Amino acid sequence: MTDGLPGRARVVIIGGGVIGASVAYHLAALGWTDLLLLEQGQLSCGTTWHAAGLVGQLRATESGTRLVQYSKIGRASCRERV
Repeated sequence: MTDGLPGRARVVIIGGGVIGASVAYHLAALGWTDLLLLEQGQLSCGTTWHAAGLVGQLRATESGTRLVQYSKIGRASCRERV
């Protein structure tokens, strides 16, 4: 271990924005325990912070629209669990 970081992890997620945090959350909910989330500053302080409130639900593709709709439901569910 160097600088407080483990020498290895099953999953390394780079970026603690909305997507990185969501991936970590969902993997942990599935029982994965060997996860490492790397963020250079504070969680959601980068691009996610700059786009706050600008997440429209309509996207160019149906799958993109469904992903945004799911993330909205997921945020509410996450708040209830915390």
